[in-house]
Amino acid sequence: MIQSAPSGDRLALGVAMIMATTLIFAVQDAITKHLVANYPVASIVLVRYCAFAAFGISFAVRRAGIGPVMRSSRPLLQVARGIVLLLEIALMAMAYRTLGLAESMTLFQCYPLIATALAGILLRETIGWRRWTSLVVGFLGIVIILRPGLDVVEIGAIYTLVAALLYAIYQILTRLCGNQDSPSTSFFYVCVVGAVIMTATAPWTWTNFESEDALWLALLCVMSMAGHYCLITALSIAPAAFLQPFNYFQLVWAVVVGWVVFRDMPDGRSFIGGILVVGSGLFVAYRERVRQQSNSSCNTI
Repeated sequence: MIQSAPSGDRLALGVAMIMATTLIFAVQDAITKHLVANYPVASIVLVRYCAFAAFGISFAVRRAGIGPVMRSSRPLLQVARGIVLLLEIALMAMAYRTLGLAESMTLFQCYPLIATALAGILLRETIGWRRWTSLVVGFLGIVIILRPGLDVVEIGAIYTLVAALLYAIYQILTRLCGNQDSPSTSFFYVCVVGAVIMTATAPWTWTNFESEDALWLALLCVMSMAGHYCLITALSIAPAAFLQPFNYFQLVWAVVVGWVVFRDMPDGRSFIGGILVVGSGLFVAYRERVRQQSNSSCNTI
């Protein structure tokens, strides 16, 4: 049975929802940057994960029921996936202490390039010379941003690059789990694993928040849930390959929000490097879409 392509109205709605997602996540990052200046990352991540877990578990259970959601064919891989995402979120929060939103987000946008390289190495996927060339150009953009040897590389930049690597690994693990587990099961595990780990560390890491900052923390949780709701909605009505390029608008929002809230503006080399990184990522997304369409055509013959 051949499924019909989404209509133009549904594609437009999907784009609107993914644009809302990128804006919400940029505001969420700004709130995180404000909070990490005065509070431990562990306390912020704990509250954020508890809210994320409450949303994620209820969402997954409503869609599939508690029994089917909890059953995984690859539970250890699901746990590893949850730990990797938790570390990525914590490292990005730590990066915001020393880097501006735009600069950190520009560096983080190399994760699709890393994921593509890892897919070729670990999953034995065929990557043509065009995509390999694009990966080299993208990593050249990272070198331009960091300018190693001329300046001391910010610790925040190192945190961001490690976070990008972890997020790329998270994507690879998600693909491996997705071969046998449903999206609801994967969503359930990633919520529960992080919440359990952070709750277990709370007696040693928790710090009370001032009243005003507690409100910011509550808003952070609301933004996180709203962002994931918009993301899930977007992916349910439009193909992920179609929406992928629009994810880069988070970088645009990061520049705008960073300047409005913190008066941060990336310098010239960050802009040039960012253009190379984003351009390479867009080309990789385009080639992936072409590859999927080609495979789909072959399967219908």
